[in-house]
Amino acid sequence: MKLEGKVAIVTGGAQGIGGAIARRYAAEGARVVIADVNEASAEANLVRIRAGGGEARFQQTDVSDAEQVESLFATTMNAFGRLDILVNNAGIVHDPGVVRHFLEMPAATWHRLMAVHLNGLFYCSQQAARIMARQRAGCIINMSSGGATRAHRQMVAYDTTKGGIEAATRAMALDLAPWQIRVNVLVPGAIAVEERAPVGKESAVQPADVIPLARLGTPEDVAGAALFLASDDAAYVTGHALFVDGGLTAQLRTPGVDARPDPELLQRF
Repeated sequence: MKLEGKVAIVTGGAQGIGGAIARRYAAEGARVVIADVNEASAEANLVRIRAGGGEARFQQTDVSDAEQVESLFATTMNAFGRLDILVNNAGIVHDPGVVRHFLEMPAATWHRLMAVHLNGLFYCSQQAARIMARQRAGCIINMSSGGATRAHRQMVAYDTTKGGIEAATRAMALDLAPWQIRVNVLVPGAIAVEERAPVGKESAVQPADVIPLARLGTPEDVAGAALFLASDDAAYVTGHALFVDGGLTAQLRTPGVDARPDPELLQRF
């Protein structure tokens, strides 16, 4: 029960990575508020959380809308009187509109990604930080992607926002440190979520051809890392980017074209 007595808001907490984080936090004793635009998926996740003995509630929230975000935090404080953890997970990833060549990208796509990923992070983080500053404690966890440091093809808007999220994490960590508010960022790799849409020819290759640990990640893999960053085990960790990608970002070349262990060596150990 690493989070017993804590209150957490998880944006985009209805399903996928956010859904797994909400479940793990609740299982570890936190009272969880799921903020999402998808009511049906959020309610289904609430059923799973409550079946496991956890406590959670849902508030429909579009994080790109400042008034809805303000209402989310006001409702949370009215219900629980405190806020210890914010996970800025809401985002647009597995949407056909995200994958567009730069020469053909509509301005609306660019603005929508900026609104959700960057404006949403600002609105939520500032609301949370003002509460946490009065408490002299708190934890904010942002969600990035390998696209912050390595480029995807035909995903310039998405990668731009993720680079901004990592820069914002570092700057927020410094600004908020005097109030003992920690700010970190998770960097998931290829994660097998419910609505994962393969990009390009991704479905034609096996994970072992690309990922050093030879499998797609699970939402639970990321939830474990999110638990660490939210817990007292990470009390001296701030401004940090934690990669949860099976070694994907660490490599220079993919396993299929790089030097590999001799088959005899693999048998001996």
